[in-house]
Amino acid sequence: MRIKKFRCIQCGGPKVNPYHSPYIMCDFCGSFTDIDFAVGMDTWNASALHTDGYQLRKMQIMNAAQAALARGDRSTYFSRQWEFWNDYYQTFPAYLPPTIDDDVKYRLYLELCSQSSTESAFDPKWQQYSARQQELQAAVQYRLNGFERRAESSSFFALAEFFTQIMKEGMRSFYDNPRYDIMHDLLPESVHLKMKMSMFVQAWLPYLTDQDAERLLKMFGFSTEYVEMSQPPGKTVECASCRRSLFAPEGSYRVYCESCRRTTPVKKTFYCMSCGAPNHIHDNPAKPIPCANCGIANRLINPLLG
Repeated sequence: MRIKKFRCIQCGGPKVNPYHSPYIMCDFCGSFTDIDFAVGMDTWNASALHTDGYQLRKMQIMNAAQAALARGDRSTYFSRQWEFWNDYYQTFPAYLPPTIDDDVKYRLYLELCSQSSTESAFDPKWQQYSARQQELQAAVQYRLNGFERRAESSSFFALAEFFTQIMKEGMRSFYDNPRYDIMHDLLPESVHLKMKMSMFVQAWLPYLTDQDAERLLKMFGFSTEYVEMSQPPGKTVECASCRRSLFAPEGSYRVYCESCRRTTPVKKTFYCMSCGAPNHIHDNPAKPIPCANCGIANRLINPLLG
């Protein structure tokens, strides 16, 4: 079969199962590992009426947020940010990270997104960054390409490079903040950064030439190569939540079900490589698990690395 080439950021395992979600879940350790921008764009473009309605609501919410920012009203700004994120995921549920799989996590996730957005908006340094980004955006020049308007390369990529720089800086600061420790489990930093980048790309692709669009996709890591892959050895298991049949490749410890957005353990115990004692397999089998008997760290999916 022909499939896009993805490797898990946790265990190094290749993606082998077909998928329909924009998000890539590892077929060996069950980790949230990447995003497929093309699938995300298909979701975005599925209904122009649906997307246009969202864009209109977003503009109204953001105008209200900017008015609150101008007044120095943090509380209202936070509320508008929560409204924005909630509307975004209610409009495009396929964009909700697969690790956000219950109402408690959903409310916590929106709370953290709204809180970090509010802190950035009222931070003088990030206000300067925002002003500079607006300057660069206003400086983008356009040329007619037939009957369509396209952004001129040098002015656009000056904006794109600045956006990349501040997104990477902001993401590092965010994940270094102990207040957001839970995000390491809900949304890996590298995937979160790609999500932020994808929103920028979605907004600008319609205004780029084919050549510049390809350059931008490569710049942000969205040009994924395809590989021919035969289905590896494995077995069929039943989803623990919805009972659908899932393929678990040989060596798999957890496999993800796209139907119900839950992971199913394929193996529940392992035997310590040092003392042979049985141990329970944790939710993240990609991480070393210390033996409950002798304390030796066991790396279960080590053969997939490299």
